[in-house]
Amino acid sequence: MTHSRRHALATGLGLLGASALPAFPLAARAAPGYPDNVIKFIIPTPAGGGHDTMMRVIGQKLTESWGQPCIVESRAGASGAIAASAVARATPDGYTLGVGYSALISNLVLQPAQQPYKLADLAPISMLALTPIAIGVRESLNVRTLDQLVALAKSRPGKVSYGSYGPGSGGNFVGELLNMAAGIDTVHVPYKGEAPALQDLIGGQIDTAVVSLGGVSRYPGKICALAVASPTRFPLYPDVPTFAEAGFPDVNMPGFGALFAPASTPKAIIDKLDAEMARIVKLPDVAPKLLELGFEPAGWGPQKLSSFLAEQLALTQKLVATGRIKV
Repeated sequence: MTHSRRHALATGLGLLGASALPAFPLAARAAPGYPDNVIKFIIPTPAGGGHDTMMRVIGQKLTESWGQPCIVESRAGASGAIAASAVARATPDGYTLGVGYSALISNLVLQPAQQPYKLADLAPISMLALTPIAIGVRESLNVRTLDQLVALAKSRPGKVSYGSYGPGSGGNFVGELLNMAAGIDTVHVPYKGEAPALQDLIGGQIDTAVVSLGGVSRYPGKICALAVASPTRFPLYPDVPTFAEAGFPDVNMPGFGALFAPASTPKAIIDKLDAEMARIVKLPDVAPKLLELGFEPAGWGPQKLSSFLAEQLALTQKLVATGRIKV
């Protein structure tokens, strides 16, 4: 990473008043015998969804390993801000942890004054999994590659539409990244969730949708997946290229599910949780379950997770500064 790039990322984090990695007090020590109580995972999405299922699978393995119960509590709402705030205010003892996803960052850029948390309130533990975002087109559009879609959009400026699962969502960001990278002008149509966007795509009300890879791949013969906004192809859909492979390396903004603790949680506890998360998500009876949910197991530690957050923050700020993303 160049000096200017490092400076840009540091400046971006400074605008939010904090680094993605908290400073641990020198006197911080893991509580003797940790864990000796129930561990609670707070998720930012409704019960029964992908994050809920993922954390129940991981929690079961953690219980088997550590002998302590793990519970999952949903604090859905406000694009994840309610859950993030609950984790930030919890006692930093390793017994209340939280899952964050892309809105954890976009909230702070789009509506900073309204957020009850900041990145400095959270200690990164582990990148559990990446959740790929993809672009899909309706079959009747007669487009089979990203190059063909770009050519069509250039021939019909302001006429080709893309749906997403909401304004300021990961799909919205990826759609606008493609507009910028390809020099095209496709029109964003936000929906209240992925399902209605896909139904309108099939029905012909919109031309493309930028949602989960699993979503656009769920309807063969009706929707054609063109590219995924992740560093690598997703194992379950190896025929779908990345945007980089299709000629647009700047369109790289995967969704994610990461584990956090309250700031000032002792480093020894963070390290213990990090090691266990890295082990669990790669287990042969866990990794396939996560893939089926649309999650690609990662198991990154605090440093790599922090670097990822900084890069995504800089990219988010760049997009918002263009005025393309509006809530």
